[in-house]
Amino acid sequence: MTVGDLVLLHPAGISVFKVLSVEDEHAVVESVLDSPGTFPFEVRVKYLVPAPS
Repeated sequence: MTVGDLVLLHPAGISVFKVLSVEDEHAVVESVLDSPGTFPFEVRVKYLVPAPS
């Protein structure tokens, strides 16, 4: 995963997230939907799945 990639948090996931930063085994992601209450959060890289194009 690299900064700017669009990912899902689960292979069957629906929500799409953008990778904001990657450090070692963790990435900071944020929802691509522009809605109130969205915020960046940290997740382990091994759980991220590339979003379908």
